[in-house]
Amino acid sequence: MIMELKSFFDFTKLPTKIFIVISFVTGFFIFSTETLLKKFRFDKLEEYGAYIGIVFLFSTCLIILNLIIWIYNKIDFNIKLKKFKAEIKQTIKDLDHQEQSVIREFFIKGQSSISMPINDDVISGLLDKKILKMNRQINGSTVGYGMTFPLSIDNYVNKIITFEDINFIQNPSEQQKQYILNNRPSWVRDSWRY
Repeated sequence: MIMELKSFFDFTKLPTKIFIVISFVTGFFIFSTETLLKKFRFDKLEEYGAYIGIVFLFSTCLIILNLIIWIYNKIDFNIKLKKFKAEIKQTIKDLDHQEQSVIREFFIKGQSSISMPINDDVISGLLDKKILKMNRQINGSTVGYGMTFPLSIDNYVNKIITFEDINFIQNPSEQQKQYILNNRPSWVRDSWRY
């Protein structure tokens, strides 16, 4: 019985639209002229005027409170997003040689998703830095084989990363091609054996 009453009085779960309608209707009753109230046959509700006033104040206060919370959350989200983007940009600029070689694989292979061993220190580091992400394949679950999972470059990172960030040369000379081939991640070279 107590739980039922508690859930009945939990106004935070009601949508704001309901309070807007309640506020509008009660506000109409409070602020309308007597002739308008008679037209809508609301003149008989005058004996409930005190209750209607309380409901109007309560619903209007909840609307204002929800508006303040919404504005605060929007500003907070934008500040956090701006900070996150700045951190990601700096992280991309600070990638070491091994991390660059992992990211280069997406451009070398021309694929948006590559199966990679997540127990590799470099790859797990890129996952932690939010440069790489695991692909969701079946009902939000990730499917992998052993410790190998399909990974992609994060969408935002993919938009801002440049070839210079990963030392990728579009039209390399033979010497540059050899350098890139020799500096590919160890798990790529291991997969060539099979």
